[in-house]
Amino acid sequence: MNDPGLDSTIGQEATEVDGHVHNREIESTDGPELGWADDLRVREGDVAESLKPARWWIASTAIPLTAGTLGPMANAFSICSLTQDWTYRLQPDGRPPEDIPDQSWVIAVNAISLAFALIANFALLMNMARRIRFSVSQPIVIIGWYISSIMLICLLAVFKSYNDPKDGVLTQAYYYGVLAAAIYFFISSLLLVTVYGAYKGHYEKEFNLTTSQRTLMLQTIFFLVYLLAGAAVYAHIENWRYLNAIYWADFTLLTIGIGDFYPSTHLGRGLLFPFAMGGLLIIGLIIGSIRSLMLQKGRQKLAGRITEKTRRALLKRVLAGHKHPLSFSPNTNEDGSEDEVERRRREFLAMRQVRRIAELEQKWISLVISLTVWMMFWLLGGVAFWRSERDRGWTYFQALYFSYTSLLTIGYGDIYPVNNWAKPFFVFWSLLAVPTVTIFISNLGDTIVRGIRNATLYLGELTILPGEQSYMDRFKDLLRFAIGERGPEDTDEERQQEGSEPNRERARIVEQAESVMEQEELQEEEEAREKGDIRGENIHHYQYLLMHEIRKLFTYANSEPPKRFSYEEWAYYLKLLGEDESVATFHRAPPLEADTTSTQQTEYSEGENESHGKTPKWSWMGNRSPLMGDKEEAEWLLEAMSERLERELKKQRDETQSRLRSSKGNRKNSQDKNE
Repeated sequence: MNDPGLDSTIGQEATEVDGHVHNREIESTDGPELGWADDLRVREGDVAESLKPARWWIASTAIPLTAGTLGPMANAFSICSLTQDWTYRLQPDGRPPEDIPDQSWVIAVNAISLAFALIANFALLMNMARRIRFSVSQPIVIIGWYISSIMLICLLAVFKSYNDPKDGVLTQAYYYGVLAAAIYFFISSLLLVTVYGAYKGHYEKEFNLTTSQRTLMLQTIFFLVYLLAGAAVYAHIENWRYLNAIYWADFTLLTIGIGDFYPSTHLGRGLLFPFAMGGLLIIGLIIGSIRSLMLQKGRQKLAGRITEKTRRALLKRVLAGHKHPLSFSPNTNEDGSEDEVERRRREFLAMRQVRRIAELEQKWISLVISLTVWMMFWLLGGVAFWRSERDRGWTYFQALYFSYTSLLTIGYGDIYPVNNWAKPFFVFWSLLAVPTVTIFISNLGDTIVRGIRNATLYLGELTILPGEQSYMDRFKDLLRFAIGERGPEDTDEERQQEGSEPNRERARIVEQAESVMEQEELQEEEEAREKGDIRGENIHHYQYLLMHEIRKLFTYANSEPPKRFSYEEWAYYLKLLGEDESVATFHRAPPLEADTTSTQQTEYSEGENESHGKTPKWSWMGNRSPLMGDKEEAEWLLEAMSERLERELKKQRDETQSRLRSSKGNRKNSQDKNE
């Protein structure tokens, strides 16, 4: 199951869930209007978060998600180890093997271990659901899983030491216990890192997870219950051993289809239709969640770090005297020796180049990481199957062949594992390895596949396919691309296509609402002009401009590919927000080391008028730059303009209420005097 096609849907649903639960409320201030300073403060928290070391993002987010995913899997393996005796005796005449009943103390210790693990898993679930505090749940989770792991390890070691291989062969249940013990120990050790980082103050003492990320644990639990229950039904229908049914259900739901086990009864084949489809949907949900929720955040974190390192490297080169192709100067221009707009334009282009380099590096690094993980699963899986099936004459190449066909869900079924250790390992390995193929294909699509697609389309438009440009324009673009001025990708970025149907519907609704508000503002502007109220006329005209631009930005925010604004467009929007690119006193030299704090206390300048107020100095090449962070340009501007409009409307409402209160007070005083 390489690509269930649900990742975009899951990502959209996750965004809607998080937006519904964590609606952002803009807090108003009772102090003076800060304008542009507020817009920067609202967003710099996201940028500062991306500048923190990646290891603390891993500790606060990736590790809890890993524990929440592997914990239920270990519980399922513990249940598997309890469903069958740990040894059986081979029959000399070819009859089915005879189970050797486990001693009561083996079953008791195994059950107690499972009970501790279930308590730990429940505490983790309640902590993720914010029903139990972090400081209470984490000791329960870590200690519970450690106790379960130690009990299982001791039980497995003692059982094997007292078991004579001549009298009994270890069954799949024993090896499921081995896997469960190893997973319990691994995830409890990982959570120690999370607790350490929390108590050292690197992040809050709670899991830094969104609502949609917390649901990943519930999805995993639901899938494993579905797997175990379906295997129980088929074990009864097809007269299979339960653990063989687990093995069959695993490669069936993952669409591998090895074929050494298959339903032969009419009822079993009939039930396969809903069973396989339901499992496919659940696995698609889980894979889409992992890709959209966990890996997407990881990519954003990686992109932020790469952007910062690229920005710092460029500044070091400029400060060291190396000439930049854009003639970028890191110095401010408060003395007026150079045109400030031109200097800021070059700084803007330099930052745009930093973003382009960082985005390209992030895509290729993600591809290399996913390829490395996939290769590890393939090669190490081949080693495990080779060692487990060496008695059957498997070579390492055959094991690699089996691992490869299983990873790509081809499943020829010409060779398959038979060893009691190989089948449990296959279930564990496939549940982790098959999703990595989907992630690898996704990253492959962002780099190599996209490049091949763009090259194919571009070549087609140069030859026989119809395009939006003439052949001569295409040839000129190709020539400019060859000399490094412009490329096909730059042209594609300028083509704004309509988004999906839900986005078009939302855009239509917003456009209608904004259009009505624009007409109202124009009418109020005209009324103020007729009354001779110049201040009111300017206010309503300014609010009309904000609404008009918000309507356009909403369309840009839903376009694909994302809209990239020119420097002149940015200068216009920033002026609407209260910052003039031509005023050098509002700007600063780009800092070599990015500020990870929320404010820069020494980098403020007084605005020229009361509407601007106290404005923070910033640079296009600094961490306050709108081009920093993981937001698209249209999204950044849409939020800034919306918040600016909200403050303007609130300010106007407060002034109106103040005038009404003053008018009522004057009338009351007048009535008192008349009386």
